[in-house]
This record gives sequence, structure tokens and C-alpha cells, in this order.
Amino acid sequence: MVATIANGRVVSLAGDKDHPYTNGFICRKMRRYPERCYSEERIRYPAIRTGEKGKGEFRRIDWNEALGLLVAKLSEAKQKYGGESILPYAYAGNMGAVNRFAGFPFFNRLGTSRLDQTICTAAAGAGWAQHCGDLQGCPPENAADSDLIVAWGINIRVSNIHFWQYVATARKNGGRLLVIDPYNNATAQSADIYQPVKPAGDAALALGIIKSMLELDLVDLDLLKEKSDGSEVLIAYLRETEWPQFENESGVSVKRIAELARLLAGSAKTFIRIGVGMSRNSRGAMAVRAVTSLGASLGLFSGGKGRGVLFTSGAFKGDKKKLTYPSLALKKTRLVNMIQLGHALTALEPPVKALFVYNANPLSANPDGTTVRKGLAREDLFTVVHEQVLTPTALYADLLLPATTFLENRDVYTSYGHFFMGVAGPVIEPVGEAWSNFDLFQKLARKMGFNDPPFLQSCEERIEDFLQGMEGVPAGTDIPEILSGKIICSSGGCVDNSIAMQNGGRFHFVSKKTDPPSIARLSSAGEYEDPDLLSRFPFRLITPPHADLLNSTFGEQFPDEIGELLIHPEDAGDYSIDDGEEVVIENFRGRTIRRARLTTDTQRGLLVAEGIFWQTVGEATGINDLTSQKLTDLGGGATFHESLVSLVKL
Repeated sequence: MVATIANGRVVSLAGDKDHPYTNGFICRKMRRYPERCYSEERIRYPAIRTGEKGKGEFRRIDWNEALGLLVAKLSEAKQKYGGESILPYAYAGNMGAVNRFAGFPFFNRLGTSRLDQTICTAAAGAGWAQHCGDLQGCPPENAADSDLIVAWGINIRVSNIHFWQYVATARKNGGRLLVIDPYNNATAQSADIYQPVKPAGDAALALGIIKSMLELDLVDLDLLKEKSDGSEVLIAYLRETEWPQFENESGVSVKRIAELARLLAGSAKTFIRIGVGMSRNSRGAMAVRAVTSLGASLGLFSGGKGRGVLFTSGAFKGDKKKLTYPSLALKKTRLVNMIQLGHALTALEPPVKALFVYNANPLSANPDGTTVRKGLAREDLFTVVHEQVLTPTALYADLLLPATTFLENRDVYTSYGHFFMGVAGPVIEPVGEAWSNFDLFQKLARKMGFNDPPFLQSCEERIEDFLQGMEGVPAGTDIPEILSGKIICSSGGCVDNSIAMQNGGRFHFVSKKTDPPSIARLSSAGEYEDPDLLSRFPFRLITPPHADLLNSTFGEQFPDEIGELLIHPEDAGDYSIDDGEEVVIENFRGRTIRRARLTTDTQRGLLVAEGIFWQTVGEATGINDLTSQKLTDLGGGATFHESLVSLVKL
């Protein structure tokens, strides 16, 4: 990105015209980042709570007092209840590699509970690894030469806008876009072909397409033997499994599945863009396993012009231990899955007595917000929040600390969905007295008396150490070049349309991992198949991204917005709900209010709530009050898109 500065302030953000991926443009939400930077909600100084938890009443203090209080409270918790009574909670609010993991060395040294960071891509990544191992995806540039681009479980125009330039190029040359998604989102509305699928039905559809390809003799079995192994096991399973199972699970007819099989197999140059959305249910990893198996059955992992499969890319692999320093821990402490924060704060034994939140807004973004809120309200819980703006989570802080944005700190940014990396420095001085994550934990460590070498590093030294020996950096690239801001393109993947199966890698239809089952196959749908819940909560609910929100980030820009709920007109008619009316969505976990938008863009029986809007003055709940702490089939991920709810006219 390029920031324009006037009088020491950021006045605009734009894409870098010299960067091959951002290519001169960024999404509309990121263009509004300066508004967050200078928002009235911006936390500028350390503060301590003076009123009731959740009311957001604080008194300003200085950093010396803040650090002193922090040292005292953390030391007291460890002395009285043990180190595991302290729980750090963080994810990717700042996606620079150093600042994202800045707290890990400190908490390892302190001996606290550990956090299993699984809320986003863990399930999909586990599914990919089952069959692809360390294989990288194919660079998105390859899609520009495709005859057919498949956007599966990803709303490109909302959450991957930079990929759209390759869609546009391919279509200009006669290519087509196929979108597979439970609802007719912004990308589907711009597609050449839109294929609805049941929520959590992606694996059944992908496997059904392979089954149909086999029956229509559209699979190159010789190529499978050459480029993969274990295909005969999957083929035997598909041939013995009856068609009604695929049809019922996917919501797609056998006839339509055959049409999709002919479409995919008939395209010489197909590129599949896999989205994380398909993985946010109890068989989420299986969905990715099935789609990658389809890609292999089409020969897409063999590379070639316009061909490929892309998930996140994994283009640069540095040694994460150089960021987290697990060696500082004296023993292995308990591991708490972040999805189950509500349980951790209300029922875990021994109990959590101190919570340190940074890089995250769990009250809005975490599943089962009702239970998270209950936990945060505990008077015996000391909560620290290091944050940029006054989020719903920050309202519950006992100690509130100001954090920098990416515009105010230095870091290295590796690739996500593309194959480029760069180091970026601050473009403005920190607003108020904000500290970066890195500076906070380095200073806190020294205040605690920790003088281990990692706590004596500068940010620059940690970046440089992380870059040393990093996989994916082209041979002959000097570290000083990267530190100076040069954009680096990975040497991995099917760059320049070469072979994607780099280093002699093969696609494994039969997973070599210990997690069963060994092949992609139909599996249980969790909550969606629970007859007790179905009898009480007749609607399926999914919570995909909103064009103006980055998960819960930027919620401060919509202080009175409760968000819309997409309802099929026939469902609305059954409940006498009119367009624009406020409705209550509820289940046994909680309730929240949304504004009805009647549309055939969703299926009957499927409610769609785009975006994680913050709680408002009149409604102290959010959409994640309805979602579950249950985990995905692999990876320990979140099942955000698998909730059963009821609908009530307000």
C-alpha cells in the first residue's frame, strides 16, 4: 500500500502501482483505515477501569503506572494460582509476523496457559495438509490464462478483491467464472455460472463431481498414476457409494452434478480458488480434502498455463520459533483452544484469573459470545486489553493499553493468497502514547526482570533473524535488500506456469497422516443433523463476510448498525415479516437482533447474516452469540457456518 501523508497525518491509502498484486488498488474497507487511525474511539493513553465492567468507564494513567500494575497483577496471579491461571488471547489484528506473535516469548517465559490459535484457517489448512502435505498452492496470476475459474466458498469481490483482476483478464479472453456457494453473494452475482450448495455440502458436491467424471470416463487414470498415489482407494469408495447420498448432502441433483463434471473436465485450463468459508462447519476440513481431490482428479496439480489450485499459498516459510521462542518455557503448560474461550472463562479448572487480550476482539469475533460476555463480566478476572480502538472487548478491560496500527510500526509481511513478501516501516508517529505489540512485551519482560536474549532484541533484529534461512526466498537475495523494503517474489509454487508439484511432490489421495478417515468421503454434519435441535430451530444460519468489515475490524465506523439478515421471501411470508423490519434470531446459546432483507439470493430455510457488527447502545449482543464452541473435524477450527436458529418478528 501507499500512504499519503500531510502535516504528519495519513490522509489516504491506496494500492501500490509497482506491486504486482495490489497493482494500484485496495478494498474499500482498507481505504477507510485512516478513519480508524484518528477515530474518536482510538485509545490514545493507558487507562484503568473506574466503573462497572462493560460500561467503558476509565481513568487515564501513565505507562509507568500501567506497567507497575500489570507486573503486580500477573505476579500475584502466578504466585497465588500458578502460571496457568493466566491466559493470553491473540490472533491477527496486526498481521506483521513480529507483532502478531510478539507476546509468545513473554508468556512462554512466564509459564502461562498457551492459546491454540485456530479461529480462521486451521480447519482448511489441516484439510489441505492431509493430501497436499507441504505443497504450495498455485500463484493467482495463473488464473488470468484460465478457461474456467472456480470460486469455491469464497466471495472474491468482498474478501479477496485483488484476485478479481485475474478473473477480469480471463473473461476478457473468453474464460468463465463458476461460483459455488450457499448463497448468491456479490461474486456469484457477477459470475457466468452460479451453483448453490447446501451449507456444509461442499464435500458431497466435490466428491459427486469426481464420481460423475468416473462414470462419464472423464478422468485420466494414467495421469493420476503418474502424478499421485492412492486414487484407486477413492475411486472404489465413490463407485460403491449410492448417488442419493451425494445428492441429499449437497442439495444438487445428479443431473446437475453431471453437468458440472462435464464443464470442469471439458476445460483445458481450470483454476480452483478455495475459500476458508467452506471449512467453517463440523466437516470443514473434509470439504477442503474433497475439493483438492477433485483438483487432483482434473490434473490441476500438474501445473501448466491457466491451471492450478490455490488456498492461502504458504509461499514463505520462516522458522516460527524465532518469533515465539518456545525454548523459554520451563515446562509444557495447558493448551486452550481459542474457539472455546467462553468455556475457558466460565468453567475451566483450575480457573483463569488473568486474561491478556491483544491483536483480537473476542467478544465480537469469538463463537458463543453470550458465554464469553459472562466470563468477561467476572469481578475476580483481571483483564488487560491492548487495542487500537474501544472495541466491545475493551469495554470489559480492567487495564486498557493503547496499541499502534500497522501505519505506526515496523514489521515483515509474508504472503497470504499470493506469493510476495515485504518489510514495511511506520509512516507516522504513534498516535497518542500507543505502543506496538513488540515494544509492549519487550518492555514488560524487562520490567518483570526477564533478561533472556530474546527480550534484548530490537524489532529490526527479530525481523532479520526471522528472514535468515527462510524457505521461498529466491537464491541470491540479500537480507539487507528485503529490510530496505524490496518486494520479494517466492521461488516456490507453479511460477511462470511451471510444475506445481515442486521438488518431486505427489498428491496423496490416501492421507499419510494419522487422522481418519484416510480418504475424502461423506461425513457427519454435526448440528445440522441433530433432530432435537432441528425440531426447535428450523433455520440454518451462516455468517459470511461483509464488504465494509474485516471480521470485526472497523465496527467502530458503524456504531448504530445492527446489520441485515437475508431471508427468503417465502420464509418471511410464513412469519409475516416485511422487508426492513427488525427480527430476533435466537437459539439455546443466545439471541440478537437484525434487520430483515427479503431476497431470493438465499435459499429457503437458510438465513444469511453478513458481517460481525458490534453491539449497539440498544442491543448488547452480536451475531456470534448464536454460534457454537464446537470444533471442526480437523484442526480445531470454528463452526461459524453451522448454527440452527429460530426467527421471531420483533
